[in-house]
Amino acid sequence: MEKVKICLVGTGWTGTNHFNGYKAIPEKAEVAAVVAHSDASQAKVETWGVPKCYRSFDEALKDDELDAFDLCTPHYLHTEQLLRSIGAGKHVIGETPACLTIEECRALRVALFEHPNQKAAAGHICRSWPTYAHAKEIVSRGEIGGVFYVSSNYAHKPDPNEYPSSRTWGRSPRARARLGISYHSVDLLRWIAGDVDEVSGDYTPHARLTILKFKNGAMGKVFSSGSVVRPYIMSLSVYGHEGTIICWWEEEILHGYLHQSAKWEPARLKTTLLHGRGSPEWQYEMENFVDSILEDKAPVCPLSEGISTVETCLAIEEAMTHGTKVRVTN
Repeated sequence: MEKVKICLVGTGWTGTNHFNGYKAIPEKAEVAAVVAHSDASQAKVETWGVPKCYRSFDEALKDDELDAFDLCTPHYLHTEQLLRSIGAGKHVIGETPACLTIEECRALRVALFEHPNQKAAAGHICRSWPTYAHAKEIVSRGEIGGVFYVSSNYAHKPDPNEYPSSRTWGRSPRARARLGISYHSVDLLRWIAGDVDEVSGDYTPHARLTILKFKNGAMGKVFSSGSVVRPYIMSLSVYGHEGTIICWWEEEILHGYLHQSAKWEPARLKTTLLHGRGSPEWQYEMENFVDSILEDKAPVCPLSEGISTVETCLAIEEAMTHGTKVRVTN
């Protein structure tokens, strides 16, 4: 296969970013088809110059010329469309969260077991941000020694005009499942520190806090709020026995610092522009998925990892609901 032919399902804010990501790598991928249900979506696809536009997901799945599906659809459709894409013999990347219930987690794991030769990825975009990827490299090389504590703050009060879905399908209770707290921050900490063994947490109408105990002995914390009065923030702190990494937003740029002494003499990590505003992560995510197909290697976030993040968040949900510690079941 010289070039991967993609079918993009969904043309909203995320779908548009995914399309632009593939457009930036024309030598590796082509958006050969789009599933667009509405007249407005179809008109948008015409401006993109995509060869095929399907009204239904079922019709697109029958197209033997398509190699892979990219699912940018409402949350509650993800599992069904992932299962059907895998069952149709297609490679697939699905937006987050991969699923919403423990039953859906199990169904997806069975599908991955039964179709081991197909590439399946979850769209945890933070793994494609250069600053966080640089932090991951530093930790993996052992430059800060054994990690014993990680944390992330996810605070965002989005403008409804920026995310139109919040006024449409996003109003559905199925789309607003709490999943404990922000699954992006949970996935970021899992990527850095590994699988979580046990969780606990508490919440108010304006703030949610969880404590994570990782299988390797490290501890973690995630704070999440949609009631903040400040610019968007998704931070990362990683504490090791030989160094500390701090990633923080300043004036719409994500900065990273590596401290290896008590003096202010940090090494600087790669910077990243604010998410979705000219930043490069969509190209990196789409290119990584395409490369996993062309080079037969694991994507940066395999679907199995997306499932594990949901399983962790479901345990957090249970811990918050019952006010107790909960073991994470994978």
